Amino acid sequence: MVKGQRALLPPEDEERLKVLAETATPSLRQRAKAILAWHDGLTAAETAQLTGLSVNQVQYLWRKYRQKGLDLFMAEEDIPAESAERAPVPAAMVEDDRISLETLCQQYQVDMAHARHVSALATHIFDAAENVHRLAPNMRPLLEAAALVHNIAYEIDPPNHHLRGRDILINTPLRGFSDEERRILACTTSFHRKKVNPEAEPVYMALPEDLRRDALALSAILRVADGLDHSQTQSTHIDALHLNADEVEIVVSGDHAADDAAQAQKKADLWAKVFPVTVRILPVPPGPSLSPETAPRQALLRQVTASIRLDETVSLARAGRLFAKQTLERVETLMRYLQHGDLTVLPTLAREASRLTDAIILADAKEHRKEAKWFADAVNEARLLLALAERAAMLVEDSQEQAAVLERVQSWHSEARAACAAIDAARFKRMAEGLRLALTEDVDPNEKALAVYHVGRLLWEQLTALRTVMEQGTSVDEALAAVRRLQDYLLAFRDLLGAEVSQVLDMLTPLESYLTAIQVAQALLNRLERLPAATTKKGRKPKNAPSAPDAAIEALRASQNELIEMLADSLSNVWASVNSPIFRRAFALAVAAP
Repeated sequence: MVKGQRALLPPEDEERLKVLAETATPSLRQRAKAILAWHDGLTAAETAQLTGLSVNQVQYLWRKYRQKGLDLFMAEEDIPAESAERAPVPAAMVEDDRISLETLCQQYQVDMAHARHVSALATHIFDAAENVHRLAPNMRPLLEAAALVHNIAYEIDPPNHHLRGRDILINTPLRGFSDEERRILACTTSFHRKKVNPEAEPVYMALPEDLRRDALALSAILRVADGLDHSQTQSTHIDALHLNADEVEIVVSGDHAADDAAQAQKKADLWAKVFPVTVRILPVPPGPSLSPETAPRQALLRQVTASIRLDETVSLARAGRLFAKQTLERVETLMRYLQHGDLTVLPTLAREASRLTDAIILADAKEHRKEAKWFADAVNEARLLLALAERAAMLVEDSQEQAAVLERVQSWHSEARAACAAIDAARFKRMAEGLRLALTEDVDPNEKALAVYHVGRLLWEQLTALRTVMEQGTSVDEALAAVRRLQDYLLAFRDLLGAEVSQVLDMLTPLESYLTAIQVAQALLNRLERLPAATTKKGRKPKNAPSAPDAAIEALRASQNELIEMLADSLSNVWASVNSPIFRRAFALAVAAP
């Protein structure tokens, strides 16, 4: 084998394919060589270069071989293997009657400036948010293609171009795309505008179960990217994309950034249904250099998240204090934005407030943990109210009683602002000042517990605790606390760890995101149960009559139950990637560095 990475073929299949690769017709030789290359560990790109096939064709062949085995090389009438050289090429591999994507776009006069800009935006999001969408790398070129053809029918039927485009793609053989990939392109075109109801789309329902999620995920990314060029000016660009535990933040700039961001946010409804984290698009105001008070908050956060610069002489307590001090600075930065009325910082602030409690333990400043927990609980209360408002807002257009839903949205948004205002600023200031003073005190010069000798034990203990919680299936809160504590300890000591620590943190991020999303959804359901029923505005309520259901509450309850079910179905796969040999090897290498 070339790279020694796989041993996938039964010996009899391998021998038969080697014969086909030498003696069969040209098309069969190509396919046989492609399967053998897969067996040898070559990538799709390397196999395409070797065989002369496209990357999409290679990936299609690999998928079909896993489904059919050597039947892939047989005619429909099941010709024996000895006659394989006379077998016709499957229709999916015939290219003569197919047209290229570029030709199709020219034929339907697609606005290529808009299409290419949307493609660039979509692939930027795909690359930066890979831990969120968890799509295979071979989905990236399919996303590029989806962006190029999403407006394929705009010139012939503007009001219904998403549906006409779907029909064009499903009925047009495309060079370099399998039938299943063409169906996915038809789905992304159909889903790129209007409200998405997948179960009502026959092309989507015809897809295999494992590809339906891919189609929805690609559509969710495409909708956001398309919204970012709603102005059709190609002037809005992505400056930065930040991943938080329960939110993706996309910072954009340009002459029409504010309007484009608003449209993209509106089209992010599918994103919220498909992915475990929400997306927030933030336009950067145009103008000259900004003051520290008006500069994008992420720029300020980067100034206070520089490396702690630990060395092998630092004690365990000193390393913990440096990490706690850095975390406190992040919290104070975010609080300044919150006090100026910026509620968008709440998800990030809630995570940093939680991290501060872990940092205080590492810093051996446990006397300050009670106040830190008060602050974390207060921020989380405001964050949940904001989540209620935002998730209900996504349901407005779907609800038959939009007025009732909008009324609830406005009420919850006001309550979120009130909860933020209720966070005692003076108490927070006292907490921060007292903690800062404790963190700057000199460490006992006789402290002999050097971090370099203890960090490995601490990290293995945290990983063991996480595995215990996940495998025993206790509570989401305990599992989330365990994964966050492991993340925080890795961040605190990353200067003393191997380069693999970045890979370890990246692999933990999806698990944290899924658990956070489930926790928030469960908390919202609990809160909805405690809300009073809708009041009757006209007439008198009959005695002993049941309370009228609230349209907003019922819609939100249904959506959160659906979200929890979807996330729970995927959680085992997310945990499997953490509880895997690849993760354990990376973790061991990172921890072994000291």
